[in-house]
Amino acid sequence: MAAEPDNLVLSLLRDMRPALADLRAVQDEQSRRLIHIEGRVDQTHESMVTGLGLPAHANIRHDIVEERLRDLSGRVERLEGKP
Repeated sequence: MAAEPDNLVLSLLRDMRPALADLRAVQDEQSRRLIHIEGRVDQTHESMVTGLGLPAHANIRHDIVEERLRDLSGRVERLEGKP
């Protein structure tokens, strides 16, 4: 095998290995950073939904409790015979 002439393709592939390893390292770093950014976006989204959702939920809950209280007050008045 040592007596065979150098193959141009094999030589080019050997030269490309270090560049591909560098690109792979850059891609791994970018993937890690993207995963981190996606996590932060998810946290921000969750915070916004929670922050905006709680007042709306509380308002709806208040309306439900108020309606239930009106219904119960009406029933008590009817049971006691008050107009």
